[in-house]
Amino acid sequence: MNAQSVTLKQVSVTYHGSTSPALNRFTGSLVPGEVTALTGGDGAGKTTLLKLLAGQVQPSDGSVEGLPGKERLGYQPADSGVWRDMSVIENMRFSASIYHMSEVLARPRIQQLLNAANLDYARERTGRNLSGGMRQKLGVIMAALHRPDLLLLDEPTTGVDPTSREEIWTLISAEAAAGSAVVFATTYLDEAERSSKLYLMNRGKALASGTAVQVQEQAPGQLWQAGSAQGKELSKYSLFGTSLEERPAQAAFHNWRRANTAYIWTNPQDHRQPADFTKASFDLENASIAFLLEDDERTSPSQQSGQQRSQPEPNGTKFAAKLPNREHSATETEKMAQSSRQNARIANIRPLPGSTAANQSLAAPAGTPLLEASRVVKRFGDFTALHGVSLDVKPGEIVGLIGGNGAGKTTLIRILLGLEQPTEGSGGLFGKAPSLDSRRHIGYVPQGMGLYPAMSAQENMSFAASIYQAQPRGWVADYAKQLGKLPVGQQPLGAQRLLAYAIADEHEPELLILDEPTSGMDPVSRMRLWRELHRKADQGLGILVTTHYMAEASQCDRCVIMARGQVKAEGTVDQIISGHTSLSLETANWEEAFNQLKSAGLTVSLDGTTLRLPDADPSQVQPVLQNAGIEAQMSSSKATLEEILTLVSGDDSGK
Repeated sequence: MNAQSVTLKQVSVTYHGSTSPALNRFTGSLVPGEVTALTGGDGAGKTTLLKLLAGQVQPSDGSVEGLPGKERLGYQPADSGVWRDMSVIENMRFSASIYHMSEVLARPRIQQLLNAANLDYARERTGRNLSGGMRQKLGVIMAALHRPDLLLLDEPTTGVDPTSREEIWTLISAEAAAGSAVVFATTYLDEAERSSKLYLMNRGKALASGTAVQVQEQAPGQLWQAGSAQGKELSKYSLFGTSLEERPAQAAFHNWRRANTAYIWTNPQDHRQPADFTKASFDLENASIAFLLEDDERTSPSQQSGQQRSQPEPNGTKFAAKLPNREHSATETEKMAQSSRQNARIANIRPLPGSTAANQSLAAPAGTPLLEASRVVKRFGDFTALHGVSLDVKPGEIVGLIGGNGAGKTTLIRILLGLEQPTEGSGGLFGKAPSLDSRRHIGYVPQGMGLYPAMSAQENMSFAASIYQAQPRGWVADYAKQLGKLPVGQQPLGAQRLLAYAIADEHEPELLILDEPTSGMDPVSRMRLWRELHRKADQGLGILVTTHYMAEASQCDRCVIMARGQVKAEGTVDQIISGHTSLSLETANWEEAFNQLKSAGLTVSLDGTTLRLPDADPSQVQPVLQNAGIEAQMSSSKATLEEILTLVSGDDSGK
């Protein structure tokens, strides 16, 4: 492999018929042996940059130097690039033929990659019958099959379960260790943090670049932090679609919450110090939010005209920033925040005259969980999907349900909703067996979002509201209106996610069940949706949420980790990772160390140029390094939740 660095200088791409560049004066370099992350939300320019590097679009301005020929490129599009009517092995062999690989070279390389991706057992399965994670893994190894100098991957992990995400990251790391320049797009900042270099993009521009630490050090403005009590107070006034100007002075800040910490960001020109808040250091998540908020403020009409804080707080999409109406005045909001739960909850719907639905609270005994599974067993023929699973969600609680494909999450949710019957045990809603009446009090966002792609946002919302005999209003109706008449299937993914949540919440449910509600969202949109979920929980709603983004696990009061139909761990994130460590290796020869440790059968991943081995015994690692003549410094640190999930998902045999 004779890879060389690729250098881009002030590169722009403007599509035909567009007045705004999809890529705006991008400058950067892509280095062999390194993993470079492109992160940002819809319309950030990530896909355009990858297509430019793949030769699918041409620059309208600027220069690109060092780009290898197409035979030395590997490219995986966002849809995985897998031919769905071909089997796994047929996809691999066809890819080998495209790159004119001889059978002598192709056969061992295919077998090596199938083993590395844990796909050898599914080699005869067609692409359409693979899970999302398996399909994305296949797409990665198809792109990497011919050992390209430049490997381009467009969001290979979006919507993929955590276990498959970790396996994909290991595949990416291995290709970088072999000398490829790897460039991948992602909305997951934990992945971007593990890369050698990252570019934070928005509206075609690179807002920041460098290592994760360098991006954190470049963050604009000031970050402030306080306890959860201050966060709850701010959340009362921080409604979707309201402007900072409309909020009471003490709440007129960009704010969000993570776990038990509340954060406020002030821009470089804002010298206020929020009461009861202290200065805080930026991590990558908060630094990204700061960059995106500053860019929103800099490009908003209010800032261009010299006005301050007169526009609705942007929701991180090009649509939400246009919202013309306010949900409530500050005075109205303050009054509602002082009232009881029923009065405080912000009504997004108005029941139709004569309606008997849906906002009357179910009369469950005090202390009864809103949702409960008790020793649930589910068998499909000879296959047992659930092995005695117990779970509950109480009022005011956010519970995270985490697990890989095949863990049993979807089966459990279907039983809790009454769509499947358990073989043994029971599932209940509001202290009773699931029923049509109890489901009226639930807001549900399935992983596929449950939207009708050929209908507009307003048509989707009106249809859903009619089921509950209600009328959409408030920020929900405004948001649907701003999305216009374009079919939902043609809207950006982040806009679809927010619409799906709005529809699930429009009838004021007692319980929210959200399956991957933030997948594909940019950090600001994700932050604001979680702030809304915390606000709902503060008002007494119970929330069950599945997520593939492990950084979101800290947003939950409790997490339940499932693998192969069993609960493997539960509790807070700190409780789950307690007792688990990860061995970190620092070495100048990290590429060779990575390959040697993988060959020895050890679980190893790459974090920048640091190798991490979860729950590894140094006595197993040292002989491997010594035999290869590699010197390394070892240290032990807490394992990450991703590493714990990988461990519990692979702690017994079987596929």
